[in-house]
Amino acid sequence: MATLGLRLYQKTDPNSDFAILLENKKTKNSLLFQAGTVATLSQPETDAVRSDHYGRVLDAYGCLGVLQVCPRENTQLYLVVATKCVRVCLIQGSAIYRLQEIDIVSLHSMRPSNYKPQEEEQWIKEMKKLLSNESFYYSTAGSGSGSGEVLDITLCAQRRFTTASSTDNRFFWNRMLHLHPKRFGVDCDQWLVKVMCGSVEFSSIYMNNHSPKILIISRLSCERAGTRFMVRGVNDGGHVANFVETEQLIHIDTMDDLVLSYIQTRGTVPLFWEQPGLNVGSHKVRMSREPEISVKAFQKHMRFMRERYGRQVVLNLLGTGVTGRSQGEAALSHLFQIQHLNCPWSKDSPHIVFDFHQECRGTTDALAKKLQPRIKNEMETFGYFTSKKGQVLSLQRGTMRTNCLDCLDRTNRVQTYLGLDTLSKMLEYLGVANNGVIVQRFGNKLEEMWKDNGNRISQIYAGTGALQGSKLIDGARSAARTLQNNLLDSSKQEAIDILLHGNLLNNYLAAHSRSLLPSSFLYAPISVLRQLCDLSQQYTSPIPMRVAVGTYNVNGGKHFRSLAYKHLSLDDWLLDCRKNTLQSSLVDTTPEEEAAQQSRVPDIFAIGFEEIVDLNATNIVQNTQWSENAASWGKELQKVISRDEKFVMVTWSQLVGVALFVFVNERHAGHVKHVSVESVKTGMQGATGNKGGVGIRMVIHNTSMAFVCSHFAAGQKEIQERNNDYDTIARKMIFNLGIPLWAHDYVFWCGDFNYRINLTRDEVIDNIQRGEWEYLLQHDQLKISYAEGKCFKGFIEGEISFAPTYKYDLFSDDYDTGDKQRIPAWTDRVLFWRRQYKKDRDNTNWSPGCITHYGRAELKQSDHRPVLAVIEVEGNVVSSPSLNAAYESVVASLGPSDCTVVVQVHNLPEGVDTDSVFDDETLGAVQEAMGAVGSVVLVRFVDNRVWFTFSDSQTALKAVSTSPLKVCGQELEIRLKTEAWREQLDQELALCGDTTAPLIDEDATLMQLEDEDPTFSLRNMEGALEELYLSQAVGHEQEEEEENEVGELQQQPSRIPPSRPTPSRPPPPRPTPPGSTPSSPAPARPQAQGPKVMVITKSTRAAHSSEGPPQRSVAELSGPPEKPARPSRPVVPTHSAPPSQPAPPSQPAPPLQPDPSSQTVPSSQSAPSSQPNSQESLQFPSSPSETPVTSSIFGGSLSSPPDVQPEVKRSVSPFGAPPPLPDNFPPQVSSGPKPTSPPQPAPQSLPPRLPSRLTGPQPIPASSSENKNVSTDSPPSEPPPGPPPGLPPTLQSNGPPSVPSRSLPPVPGRTTAGPPPVPNRNLPPVPARNLPPVPPRK
Repeated sequence: MATLGLRLYQKTDPNSDFAILLENKKTKNSLLFQAGTVATLSQPETDAVRSDHYGRVLDAYGCLGVLQVCPRENTQLYLVVATKCVRVCLIQGSAIYRLQEIDIVSLHSMRPSNYKPQEEEQWIKEMKKLLSNESFYYSTAGSGSGSGEVLDITLCAQRRFTTASSTDNRFFWNRMLHLHPKRFGVDCDQWLVKVMCGSVEFSSIYMNNHSPKILIISRLSCERAGTRFMVRGVNDGGHVANFVETEQLIHIDTMDDLVLSYIQTRGTVPLFWEQPGLNVGSHKVRMSREPEISVKAFQKHMRFMRERYGRQVVLNLLGTGVTGRSQGEAALSHLFQIQHLNCPWSKDSPHIVFDFHQECRGTTDALAKKLQPRIKNEMETFGYFTSKKGQVLSLQRGTMRTNCLDCLDRTNRVQTYLGLDTLSKMLEYLGVANNGVIVQRFGNKLEEMWKDNGNRISQIYAGTGALQGSKLIDGARSAARTLQNNLLDSSKQEAIDILLHGNLLNNYLAAHSRSLLPSSFLYAPISVLRQLCDLSQQYTSPIPMRVAVGTYNVNGGKHFRSLAYKHLSLDDWLLDCRKNTLQSSLVDTTPEEEAAQQSRVPDIFAIGFEEIVDLNATNIVQNTQWSENAASWGKELQKVISRDEKFVMVTWSQLVGVALFVFVNERHAGHVKHVSVESVKTGMQGATGNKGGVGIRMVIHNTSMAFVCSHFAAGQKEIQERNNDYDTIARKMIFNLGIPLWAHDYVFWCGDFNYRINLTRDEVIDNIQRGEWEYLLQHDQLKISYAEGKCFKGFIEGEISFAPTYKYDLFSDDYDTGDKQRIPAWTDRVLFWRRQYKKDRDNTNWSPGCITHYGRAELKQSDHRPVLAVIEVEGNVVSSPSLNAAYESVVASLGPSDCTVVVQVHNLPEGVDTDSVFDDETLGAVQEAMGAVGSVVLVRFVDNRVWFTFSDSQTALKAVSTSPLKVCGQELEIRLKTEAWREQLDQELALCGDTTAPLIDEDATLMQLEDEDPTFSLRNMEGALEELYLSQAVGHEQEEEEENEVGELQQQPSRIPPSRPTPSRPPPPRPTPPGSTPSSPAPARPQAQGPKVMVITKSTRAAHSSEGPPQRSVAELSGPPEKPARPSRPVVPTHSAPPSQPAPPSQPAPPLQPDPSSQTVPSSQSAPSSQPNSQESLQFPSSPSETPVTSSIFGGSLSSPPDVQPEVKRSVSPFGAPPPLPDNFPPQVSSGPKPTSPPQPAPQSLPPRLPSRLTGPQPIPASSSENKNVSTDSPPSEPPPGPPPGLPPTLQSNGPPSVPSRSLPPVPGRTTAGPPPVPNRNLPPVPARNLPPVPPRK
């Protein structure tokens, strides 16, 4: 057992400042925590302080540090101590302990004598539960250690002996807790412990005359830490979820201190992906960002692995099946292979695709037969680490990176096999490989330790032990995982975020800092962050950005299958809306230069839909967060807006019927980061998602933007309900890490707000026919509520110069002629808001933005008309040199973090006692002088000098400027306690930076990769996929010859070329429901062709007959079609397409409306038009059921959504209510009684209309003359404690508009119409069976 070496006291005198005293019972020194400061006291000082009304609180084994939390930017400090632990082992003079219980003590308030842990705040309970789950370890100097040097368990043996000189911060989980004591000069190595999360398995066995110590140490990275379904894939920094470095170590101290070490790594697929909805049984995999957006993060990860771990072999254990549970895994695995092919940091790293479930089928015997031959050469080349007498004998020169979907069960089994395989080599080195007893003893013990190691890693990430092949145990653990992951993981994720981020949660300053500053700067003192944000103009440059925001209530998508209005297209709404508006006007007075500028393609598209699925009971109860309709819409939208310039999907989100899609221009794809989504329900008082809103946030360059699409309560008189919906969404829309909606630079809000017009139907119809928009807007409920400050305070809307968008008869220009005859209204709106910082208030050139177009399109397949707003905004780009200069100036002006000065006698004469100088009179005068400078929080006598600690660092600098101080006839010198505070701040920032040392020192060949393709030079993700399909077809033809050589390959396995991964066959998507995809064509841009991808086929595939046709399609490779394909629209080759016709996409287009006259033409992978069709060209299927999987972000065709998908609710904040708005910017609505009756019509006074050609940024006009003076150029000067009040939720709708397709001429040269006929199969007749007659029943 460990020793209770610490004792905690608290100040019990209520009339004095509260303080905590942490005493070391051995040295009798102590740490004093008082008024936010930390002081190290000697034994005499400790005795003196403890006698002054201090009472004992508890005893502890060790101190983890000080936890800082900043709800509402009000820092609160808590001391975290270990109250129970158990020793795991004693190795190399250090003891390793496992945490079992911790306690969290407030440094601001006294713990009462009747304290009960059950009454603690919820976040404290979750923190205790997290740190007490026996997954955290720390090390201390062993009792027999003479040197006192502690083994750093964050470092593997090879790094300790070769390259590492400091702790690896990836595995240093309580590093944030060390920051506060370090700023006050505390020796953290003496007072605090370093905690690692993972597993430490220890055993000692007998080997001849020696007792080898065996350890398996798994270190879980904290860079992207979280629970199974909360944290997936990669983040913007290139760190992946569930990344674990596992070390297998043998230490024999009686053999000249011999150390043998072998390390492996695991981590999820380094792409942006997730598994939405309720996760039960088979889990749907969805790509949360387009592959182009993932490239930068993917390359960061692979570069890190290559530089820090040497050469890599990627063992990809994901499934490759086209049906069943592995269907989503196959698509994810396929994209992984494509990214790996095009990453310069993976050129010498083989990518081994090994479908574990398919190859092993419940047993691991196949690993030796099928996997080992493929990695044998790399295993021998990499080797393992060996040292003796402190001298390095051999190095491990590469690592095996293993992944499955969760990196748990399958990964555990493969890593166990690799560890046992390496053990045999270690035993050969020890000279005992021929001793069967010792070999069996080692093997059995190590296999048991690997099993325990896998259970602990699974417990951390999934909440249960690993699955091991037992039906009973695995069934129970699977059920427990379902409950844990869907119901309990949100609170566990909160605790992890608080531990790792602390003061960077739930405040506006941290959110602003994340968009401007590098990640290492975020851990600087709060004063430094605030100053840097205020000085952002010194290191940022403005860039113009154009944002197009659209909204469309598609009424469930039921009527888009109609063939009516084929001449209309989504282009008319999203791309040509302004041009169509100008063409419909009589005169266009726009200057040519201005017109050319306004026709510029937007940088960002945000498109929201309402009622994208039917709002029936099934969809509402299931809380649909993913649907085929939304996926189909996303594909079509991307095709349409990429007509002129290519756009890539950032992400999309859905809440029942409300869906929001965000796209960015391809040139900005590498500058998008910090993407997250959130949704808020408002239906039935927040219980259902039939009404509500979805939000997407991102940082593009250095500008933070939030997009919201919502559907508010319906009804002519439900004005208050709509205002409440707006207020609810505005307050509860809090993204990851506690970032509120109003912490962004821009907020764009669109949707079906359902605000009506307070007039009769006849009056509205009459004014619409006469074009009296101003009169109607005076009675618009949204304008009235806005003027009264009840919704959208500070938002800006363009001038409305178009007819109301609701409610029409389907396929008609007539307003509702049904039984209800609803009053027409502008229910579909787009507004935006810009945050005004303090630095902007004196800037006369500051502008919230400019609306260049605000109009509607005449798509008639719904009872609403779509609306589009084009907004010119100002983005920011940070200059790194200017930022560094600003940082240096800020640090120089702020002073030391410990805020402490030292007062001493200047030139004290010899023989004069210092105590005689600092008598009571002199000390009182000095205290009075320092109090005049600023607030003093602590005074101490140290070595005949007086230390004064102030409340802030700038006051300490001001106190130094008063030196020399003359009081009572004495001249006193004042200086800083920490004069090298700038170097100390650099050390603080390094505590949270990248300190991972390379496993080995590579030669210059590695550095040659650094300048190769650092950004996205991939031809095109679709083109790369086609190349992979083509390579599979070529490899398939060679399959028979390779399979004849299987026996020879198993005996003499050939090494896989390191620069070519082994691609798996992608699953064909399931056919899209007929009519659910819009048919508006968009010309595809021709793609550059790259080199063909060579394929290494797996030896386990079934051989095909050599008599088959020389040319195969992807559909044939994937399997026979279930039924004949329907004819589709012909695809025109790129070289022959006229400018007005769409070019052929690199992949088959989605199925369109059936046309008997259309012909099916395969899209070829080969290139120029001058090349005739050959037998070697690859034909792609035209049938929906045969369409190969694409790289699109939408996985709709890969697997069907679960039957039930209730929302996994994530808590907003561990501190209760959302943080209040910062001073003077977030729009806010005063709380008070809300009227129950609709507001009265406003007077007919309206602001003058602006020209329709260019609408400047205008606030929503008020409904009365008193409101004309309301300023809308900036947000309110005194925002309320929370965001503005809410509007009603959004509706839902089914599939993309089947916008009528444009007819295209048939492709010349095509002789057949439709797919080739399926050959008849002549089966032998089934012989008849003569059965005895059945006797009659009585």
